[in-house]
Amino acid sequence: MPKKTFNEKLHTPGDLPKVEFIDPSNKMAKRFGCGRMLIAAPLQYDEVMKKIPAGKLITYDEIRAYLAKLHNADFTCQLTAGIFINLVANAS
Repeated sequence: MPKKTFNEKLHTPGDLPKVEFIDPSNKMAKRFGCGRMLIAAPLQYDEVMKKIPAGKLITYDEIRAYLAKLHNADFTCQLTAGIFINLVANAS
């Protein structure tokens, strides 16, 4: 089985986006916090990043906050956000 290209990975969302509730008893609560956590699809990060005009800057945290607000979540998963932002950059 040949290795997938970045563009193929970008267009394979799986069951994303989804919002998971992280309660205080969950092991992830220590790392990410409690509340509704969004796990966004890679294409959603791509859409946000394509809206940025040339020469302008948006931070990783601003992208995450925008997507969380869009999906009525408290925060986004930091780990998948980093992976997907890197994926989008490589696919471009």
